[in-house]
Amino acid sequence: MSGAGGLGHLAIQYAKVMGLQVCAVDIDDGKLALATRCGAGLVVNATRPDAVETVTRGTGGGAHGVLITAPSLSAFKQGVGMTRKRGTCVLVGLPPGDFPLPLFDVVANGITIRGSFVGNREDMAETLAFAAEGKVKADIELQSLSDINDIFRRLEQGKVAGRIVLDFLGAEAVRDTPEAQHAMTPVRAPA
Repeated sequence: MSGAGGLGHLAIQYAKVMGLQVCAVDIDDGKLALATRCGAGLVVNATRPDAVETVTRGTGGGAHGVLITAPSLSAFKQGVGMTRKRGTCVLVGLPPGDFPLPLFDVVANGITIRGSFVGNREDMAETLAFAAEGKVKADIELQSLSDINDIFRRLEQGKVAGRIVLDFLGAEAVRDTPEAQHAMTPVRAPA
C-alpha cells in the first residue's frame, strides 16, 4: 500500500485483520513507523531510488494488490510498478492532473487498475464491526479548534501521521471519560 498516514494506517489494520501480509510505502519515516506499529511487515521509503525494486524483491515478485491512498501522481506510478503479474492496483488518492499509465506493462502483465471512491453498506458494516471488536483503532491526535490554521498547514506539509480530531468542548471536559480514553488508546498491531 502506498500512503501510510491518515487513511493508510487504517487500511493496514483492516488488511491485517483479513489475514493479509502488508508492505507499506510512504515518503515520511514517521508514517512508516506508524505503519510498522499497525502491523506492516515491510516498510519502504518511496523517496529511495530503488523503492519499486525493494518492494518487488520483498514481496517475491510484486504485490498481489496495491492500494494507493497517497494523493500523488508519483505514488500512482510507483504503485503500478509494484504490482505483480495479474495483480490489482486500486487508486484511492486524488492527486490533481492526469495519470498516464505504462500501457505496455499493464497489458503485458495483465494488471487490473481500479478506482475506488467509497464503499458500500456491507463494507461499512464490516469496518465498523472490526472497530467495535477493537481490531482496528485510529491513531488520533486531539487538537483544539483554535489550532485549525496550524492543523491545515501540517496537513498540507504531510506532517500528520494518523488522524486529527477537533476538540470543540475543551479537552479537560471530555478527556477523562471512558469513551475518550478508548478513542485515544495508542495503535497496536492486531493479533
